[in-house]
Amino acid sequence: MKASTQQGYQQRLIKVVDYMYQHLDAPLDVNTLADVACMSPYHFHRIYRLMTGETINTTVRRLRLFLSAAELIRTQAPIAEVAKKFNYSTLEAYSRAFAQLFNQPPSEYRQQNSQGNTTPEPLSPQSWMQFQPFYDQEIHLMYPVEVTEIPQLNFIGIKHHGDYMKIGQAFDKLCMYAGSRNLFTPQTRSFGIYYQDPKTVATEDLESMACITIDDPNLVLEDEQIQHLSIPASKAAALMFKGPYAELEQPYAWLFGQWLPQSGRPLKDHPAFEEYLNNPQDTAPKDLLTRIYCLVE
Repeated sequence: MKASTQQGYQQRLIKVVDYMYQHLDAPLDVNTLADVACMSPYHFHRIYRLMTGETINTTVRRLRLFLSAAELIRTQAPIAEVAKKFNYSTLEAYSRAFAQLFNQPPSEYRQQNSQGNTTPEPLSPQSWMQFQPFYDQEIHLMYPVEVTEIPQLNFIGIKHHGDYMKIGQAFDKLCMYAGSRNLFTPQTRSFGIYYQDPKTVATEDLESMACITIDDPNLVLEDEQIQHLSIPASKAAALMFKGPYAELEQPYAWLFGQWLPQSGRPLKDHPAFEEYLNNPQDTAPKDLLTRIYCLVE
């Protein structure tokens, strides 16, 4: 592995950590933190999780609660004021989050730890940022990856909200539309575009697109659910995976957690996408072929 590449990723994330500590009283959304890291927001949350061992939202919540605990002990500020200082919209939300982590409400914690104590108990090692060495991660398999030039891809697609494993519902609707209008040709290809990391974003908030290629980017669409979209001509890292769709997280972890940091190739600001090379209707799950793409410089 290229040590300089790993250090480069770590330096970017160290800037994020510094920014979080300085802005715990402000919203810390993924787009803002991705900008601090000079990374695409589509990839930042996945790379952050793989390098630190936790999601960015978990880090923000943990830092806010640990530092608010020190505030409770060191000051006499009203608890509602402490909650507001660490960006909790209501006292109830803060108390609920605090009790979940510390196993007692903030008022009880303050009373228990303020009797003769002027500083909070030392935090455990898990309190602080710990970058995970790539070779310690539970990513034991290697997958074939090639860097290739892809032409511009023109699609029609339909949005899917929620569990990525249920995107088949959107594909069924799309295929019924395309089939009824004779849009399928021997050259038609099927793709899925995935905008978030499913281990970081709540299932109900996940967004994706079920797509098929078309020859005419100006094709008139007769259903408001169907959209035109495209992927620009670009260089792409492409990973081939054979197996059930339910096991796709493993090759994603390899691609983003190991291959990309070792490759030294910057990612472009575009979500990852998948191409489905055979049909799950007539192919055993173990024989399904999926090509995962991410655009690179």
